[in-house]
Amino acid sequence: MIDRNISVLIPDGEAPVLMIVLNCLSEVRGIKIHVMSDDNEIPMKHSNKVHKFSFYPKTTNTDFINHINKEVDKYNIDVIMPIFEDAIRVILEHKDLISSINKLALLPSYENFNTANNKGLLNKHLAENNLPFPKTQMIDKGVDFDIKTVDFPVLVKPAEGIGGGNGIDVFRDKSGLNEFLNSDKFNCTYLIQDYVEGYDIDCSVLCKNGEILAYTIQKPNMFGNSKYAPQISFEFLENDVLFKDVEKLMKTLNWSGVAHLDMRYDKNANNFKVIEVNPRFWGSVEASLFAGVNFPYLYAAASLGYEFDMPKYKFIDFMLMKGLVKSIKNDKSYLFKLNFIFKHTPMKYMLNDLKPTFYRFSRFFMRKIRPKKNFQHFIINSL
Repeated sequence: MIDRNISVLIPDGEAPVLMIVLNCLSEVRGIKIHVMSDDNEIPMKHSNKVHKFSFYPKTTNTDFINHINKEVDKYNIDVIMPIFEDAIRVILEHKDLISSINKLALLPSYENFNTANNKGLLNKHLAENNLPFPKTQMIDKGVDFDIKTVDFPVLVKPAEGIGGGNGIDVFRDKSGLNEFLNSDKFNCTYLIQDYVEGYDIDCSVLCKNGEILAYTIQKPNMFGNSKYAPQISFEFLENDVLFKDVEKLMKTLNWSGVAHLDMRYDKNANNFKVIEVNPRFWGSVEASLFAGVNFPYLYAAASLGYEFDMPKYKFIDFMLMKGLVKSIKNDKSYLFKLNFIFKHTPMKYMLNDLKPTFYRFSRFFMRKIRPKKNFQHFIINSL
């Protein structure tokens, strides 16, 4: 698709999804990946997929933008591609300070980014646009709340931030909810949301001005430490009803860029309810790659103005590495399913790029022994 060598700058290399975005971009020849970070110790700085790593200590938002401008000028960057919420928010707030605004990847407006990222604002938007979502109420510490308005069971979760399933609880009666409201856990704005009987299902998208350019739909079949933790194994499938709801939501948000929508099938209402929108790259980006949709590459291509047909994806099963580990613990025979491991897990990327893995292991090991710095210095320099 892209007919020349290009350079991509990821300005938020400290983001937890860096490794999987790098793995996807590295599948395409001719892409030079530049990574900028406020953490000089990230394992992926040692990756053979990174053309150039630059460290800038974290200071002000203005400095962050200036550092981006410096990298763009110094290395003739073609696309500035932030990959996580914090950097995206800062860039949208200070777009006027970016010297080469034409090189910025597709992004939504600041207002629509905040609407998607904040669960309370998102629910208001869903209601205004007649899109299905669980009945939701906002509650704040110190503000009177009438518990009689709650229909149990309910899901309680922070209105913004945290992620990874953290801070989410289900309450089936008034006593449990009252205990939470009077505890130290209640320390930010929370949502009280009707608990939906059914199953989780997700949709990942790449959009431009509200139009979906690429997407995948996946249904989880294994979670991490709890059913509210991120999915670690899933199957890809198609669902026209769900897609039409996603299409409408992206259009009403006039969305540009990538997003991952957490949804849930309501078996009682027989519809798909929007739970939340992650307005950035997500933890299963590699899975979509294996299914046939390379979101990071398509994101770069679309941002450069290239047009392409909507890619079709395969209906495969996929496990993240945590899913594979969990499966092996439960069934040792998975150790011998090599064909599955290399075609349905990210194992090949770990084996093709061992230095970050070794560095990550050495950092973990360093915490267990003393002296720390000298041994780590020896380990890293010996690679």
